Amino acid sequence: MTTCKDKALDYLSRFARTERQVADYLKRKSYPEDEIQQTILFLRENNLVNDRLFADSFIQSKIRHCDGPMKIKQMLFQKGVSPRLVDELLRESYPAELQLESVRTLMQKRPKPAGPTGRRKLMAFIASRGFSRYVIIQAFQAHDP
Repeated sequence: MTTCKDKALDYLSRFARTERQVADYLKRKSYPEDEIQQTILFLRENNLVNDRLFADSFIQSKIRHCDGPMKIKQMLFQKGVSPRLVDELLRESYPAELQLESVRTLMQKRPKPAGPTGRRKLMAFIASRGFSRYVIIQAFQAHDP
């Protein structure tokens, strides 16, 4: 029979995961809570799970894909990363200037249809990518003469 630790290591061999993802996986596999906690402790001590490194790498990847900070925060929250840690890393990694640059990139990739309806649709698309209204308006003001 596979031990809890072996199951966790196998799970981590495919992709980096957060502590909560590993714990949830082990719970689904019906391991006892005390074994799961011991396994998480072992993984943390051996730097096999590290939510800070996971979140930082995830944020950098999502910035490259022009996702906004609100979307990134929500995705990391779903993976079990603490909102406080996410806020800290986003402040460090995704300043307003870089957010504006990402919005401009999205605007170039998706040309604005004519008229006010087209403008609203483009703004809604950019908002759906996780950018604040403030950043979107700034980008549009810089883009429109």
